[in-house]
Amino acid sequence: MMKLYQEMNAREKIIHDHGGTQLTDDVNHPVRRYFRCWLDGSYNGEQHYRRNCDFVRRNHNHHSTMRQFVVSEFCQYVAREYDISTEYAETCVSESMSSSRFLLLTNQLVDDALDLVDFEEE
Repeated sequence: MMKLYQEMNAREKIIHDHGGTQLTDDVNHPVRRYFRCWLDGSYNGEQHYRRNCDFVRRNHNHHSTMRQFVVSEFCQYVAREYDISTEYAETCVSESMSSSRFLLLTNQLVDDALDLVDFEEE
């Protein structure tokens, strides 16, 4: 018998919310949309947005650095959403999907981060 969502612990909710293919198949999935809000400062203010933009401008040509950045930011976002530590969020996220699906997701999150900055202004 499946638990009701409100009866699930944080790990179970993350697996429920991030599992399967919907997170990577739908650019407008709520988790993806809220993560973009995280990056744009809607959660932590303008200073966070400016730091994110500065980081992206400096590192947009370094894919591995960008991947590390979005994984870190995504885990911080998940930790905040589910009221858990960042380290536990990272564990739960990695348990919620296959490594190939996680790689696909991080590449998509890099694209989301790149959308923060208009590179034509440089």
